[in-house]
Amino acid sequence: MVVIGSGIGGSSCAALLAKAGLRTLLVEKNPRIGGSCGWYDKRGFRVDYGTHMFTRGDRGPLGVALRRLGAGGEVEFLRVDDLAEVRGPGVQLVLPAQKWRLPQFCVEAVRQLRIPARELPRVVKLFYDLITMSRQEAERWDERTIEEFIFRYTEHPRLFGLLGFLLGLYFILPPWEVSAGEAILCFQAMVRDNRLSYPRGGSGAIPRAFVGALERYGGQVRTRAGCASIEPLARGGYRVGLKDGGEVHARMVVSTTTLGDLVRLVGADRLPEAFTARARTIRKSYVAVQVKVALERRHERSGCIVGGWARDPSFDPWNITREDYRSQFADLDQGRVPKVVPVYCPIPSNFDPALAPPGGQLLTACAVAPCTDVPRPEDTRPHARNDRAFVDGLLGAMNGLMPGCLDGAVFVDTMGTEALAAWIGKSGGPAVSTGQTPSQSGKNRPSVRTPLPGLYVCGDAAGGRGIGTELACDSAMECVAAVLSDVERRVI
Repeated sequence: MVVIGSGIGGSSCAALLAKAGLRTLLVEKNPRIGGSCGWYDKRGFRVDYGTHMFTRGDRGPLGVALRRLGAGGEVEFLRVDDLAEVRGPGVQLVLPAQKWRLPQFCVEAVRQLRIPARELPRVVKLFYDLITMSRQEAERWDERTIEEFIFRYTEHPRLFGLLGFLLGLYFILPPWEVSAGEAILCFQAMVRDNRLSYPRGGSGAIPRAFVGALERYGGQVRTRAGCASIEPLARGGYRVGLKDGGEVHARMVVSTTTLGDLVRLVGADRLPEAFTARARTIRKSYVAVQVKVALERRHERSGCIVGGWARDPSFDPWNITREDYRSQFADLDQGRVPKVVPVYCPIPSNFDPALAPPGGQLLTACAVAPCTDVPRPEDTRPHARNDRAFVDGLLGAMNGLMPGCLDGAVFVDTMGTEALAAWIGKSGGPAVSTGQTPSQSGKNRPSVRTPLPGLYVCGDAAGGRGIGTELACDSAMECVAAVLSDVERRVI
């Protein structure tokens, strides 16, 4: 068995297959494991390549997989009292970790957002329905959008923006494209588990634990081993060609890249037209530009800063319209920086101080951007995708929401979408390979099985439910179940 890619999906899948007794090799194109949960060390700081929070911690799929591997105690998910702050013009709301503080949060949200009294019963009804909805009822919303769900209760523009943000933030798509069923189930799990957290040792602690379990169960990992091709063999099994000219023969292969990339690796002529046609039309999520800021002293208290910053000082957030929200994403689709730059800024060192030198702080901010296959009008070079304007927008937003956070920084590292895509290894560099839209969620999500016997997919391209890394891990466990079932039934 060969598993390609050592992100959360690939590393957890490989470890679980090895534990089940299958001879497993995990191959990774980079010099270090982890995918978007990879890391680098610089001047005493441990920095994530991605921008992460973990909504369910050890109570979600990550914890389930670790416990199945006998590694439940190897990753400690840490919490802080003030999990996040929502910031914007006239708004500064602190999301607490303790449930007893939530009523005050809600009162402050109503006051600061100037929610009309007539809307309050509708909001209360919406959240009551969200929390109490059965799984069966939530799944009936799989094929409808967050926007449709919210409009059952209110069409107030500011409320729509807040609710769309709360339910859609983690899917990196607009609320009129995200599956309401997926959002409802993820929101319910996040509230029920109340484990929004960050792992001790950085996000890389999770794939490190999975790879450690893989090796304990007799599996192997090879880095600097990029996949160039997956060739089905006439006698059964596959020849996996590596970019260094080597090759590996395997009875079964699990891919963690996009379905479009998988078609390219296998060859469209070797796959049914229906599969390749769907792979071509998959809606991927947006991606993000990133800024990593290392500070000598603490600047922020909360675990994460989220909010929006208007590039145009004349922008009036109190008279925002639904068309304004639409224009934000229209700008992204045209490769332009939106008028209001959204910021998502986890602060890993507030959870684990050891990620920074004594007294220091690490800010890991990102702002949504189009995938690398979308031209940027600001970049006139042929075939170039220059994210300078998006990075500048993010830096401006950080200064706007966290004044002085860039002053005297030890270092400020920026990462455009091309660099991130090159590290992760997915064409276009989407944050979620198969976006969680109504046609790509629940029963409509692509299967972890492909039409070729012995060829599987896991990670964020097929199977699973959840947010980000949790989606990838849930998909991995689904993939392992499919592999073991096929082995037992001798269909491969």
